[in-house]
Amino acid sequence: MSSKLNKQLSELVSFIKKGDQFNPKVSNKGTYWHLDHSLQVLHAILKALTNSNPEDYQPKFSLPKLMIMTTGFIPRGKGRAPKQTIPAGKISEEELFSALEKIKEAKKNLNDLSKNNHFRHPLFGCLNLNDAIKFMRIHTQHHLKIMRDIVK
Repeated sequence: MSSKLNKQLSELVSFIKKGDQFNPKVSNKGTYWHLDHSLQVLHAILKALTNSNPEDYQPKFSLPKLMIMTTGFIPRGKGRAPKQTIPAGKISEEELFSALEKIKEAKKNLNDLSKNNHFRHPLFGCLNLNDAIKFMRIHTQHHLKIMRDIVK
């Protein structure tokens, strides 16, 4: 996994330690919501990459994919998270640390995967291994920016 994503994971840990903070001028969700969502997305992508069959990889053109993957920027408030990655209920520090451990365990397999192991994004279609890792960095960065603004 890229060193940039590892640095982002370290920053996520720092936000867990700061506790759940809110700033309605930035987001109607608190930092723990953004943390939990980010961790759920990372885990889901890592799991999908590991379980995918490289022979089933079918790339497709997507203008939103092209724009986001090229610019590395996700506009705030424009996308909607899939139901399975929306945190429900109160989120504890212990749950966040547990999710981080699952991600650390799941990412150990990345070096053994084929370049055509893939993750199916609801809007972008299939993302191969390299694109999926890039998307994980972009998505995590998006939520880190929001959390930084919340705690300012």
